Parts: sequence; C-alpha cells; structure tokens
Amino acid sequence: MYRSLIVSRILIVNRSLMALVIALASLLVGCTEPEPPTLSLYLAVHTGDLDQVKRHLYWETDINRADVDGNYPLHVAAHDGRVRIARALVEHGAALGASNAAGQTALRVALGNGKTQVAQMLVNEGARIDPQAMLAELVRAGVSDRDSFELLLRLGASLSQVDDAGNTLMHLAIASGHLKTVARLIALGADVNQPDGSGQRPLTLALGRARQSRGDSQDIVALLERNGAAARPSEAALSPETQRKPQ
Repeated sequence: MYRSLIVSRILIVNRSLMALVIALASLLVGCTEPEPPTLSLYLAVHTGDLDQVKRHLYWETDINRADVDGNYPLHVAAHDGRVRIARALVEHGAALGASNAAGQTALRVALGNGKTQVAQMLVNEGARIDPQAMLAELVRAGVSDRDSFELLLRLGASLSQVDDAGNTLMHLAIASGHLKTVARLIALGADVNQPDGSGQRPLTLALGRARQSRGDSQDIVALLERNGAAARPSEAALSPETQRKPQ
C-alpha cells in the first residue's frame, strides 16, 4: 500500500511537470518572431492580408514611403475600405496628414470613395478636417455618396452655408455639371432656391449652362424644376406645371 501511494504521487508530479513543460512550450512558441513578409506591403494592404501587414509592421517596413504612383499604404487602405489594416498602420505611426500625388490625404480618399468607416476611424485618431471645406471639395469633384455626405454633416458641415466666393454647395455642383451630386444634395434637403452671394438662383445658373449645351445641364434643369426650383423669386412658390406656358 505504501508503494502504491509513492507511485501515485510520482505520477501526479510527472503530470504536473508535463503540464508545466507544455505551458512553457506554448509561451516560447508565442514569443517566436513572425516570419518575414512574402508580399509587398502595398499588395498586402490592397488584398486585405492583415497577417502580411502585421509582418511588415513587425519587421519595420517604412509605412510612410509612397509608391511609384505617389500613394502611401494608408491611402490604399482608405481607398479599399480596409478598416483594421488602416487602424494598424495608424497605430504604428502612419502619417495622417500625408498627401498622395493628387494632393489628397487618406481621409479625403476614404470620403471620396464612400469608405466612411475608415474615415470615421481616421477622424477619431486625430486626422485634421474642416467638414465644410471637405464637403465642398467632394461636391466639386462630383462625389455623390450619401454616407460620406451624411458623415460630414454630422461633423458640422451645412448644406446652406455660402463659401468665401459666394457659392452654395448647390451652385458648386451645378457649375461643375454633376447631376448625381445635385440629386444627392436635394435628397439631403438642400434648398433648390437658395441664391448665391450675387443673388443668382440655382436654376438661373443651370439654365445658363443649358443654353451652352454643357454636360448634363438639361437634365440638371429638369431635376431642379421637378423639385420646385425657380429662376426668379416670384416663381419660387409655383410648381413646374404652373410655370409652363399655355399651349
């Protein structure tokens, strides 16, 4: 009986030692450095390969170096909507204010492509932004993404603000000939009869462009009229049907 007790205790000790060895082995495996990356950083970001990106970060690849097209890894992540990768890059020192060859920051790229989750993350991480100026820039560029516009409005932009040159967002969209952007502004509640700094109404501007047959001007005129736009203040309360001349 005494011998059995000794054997039992030895077995218990052996099991404890084995468990300890396994635990230590697990810790050692966990501390092993990752293999060097096998993909370029830009390809890893573009394809969404977070493991490869983390390898680049561990091996200290320069994440603030632009590629041949002038884009930084953070810009690529912003363009493709790679939120986790973008966050990892920022946490490892990616420059939030760096501009690509087109003069755009990663935040501008994200908003211009409707990647609002990335955009919100960048703002939360401290990316500098003037919501009104950014919204105007998107309008001039013909962006019409609802989520991007709504994010900027939540951040403080206004659909009715007039810029230093006297332009409303609606006037900017019309002057640039962006039908979809005009439609988006209307859908978000922009005033189709708000004059610019010189007193010119959106429809007046659109009619002037339509007479020159520029871009989508005719369609923009029709869109404005369907939504109650008038060229003169006296016409503002009239419907498009009321404004038509008798046959």
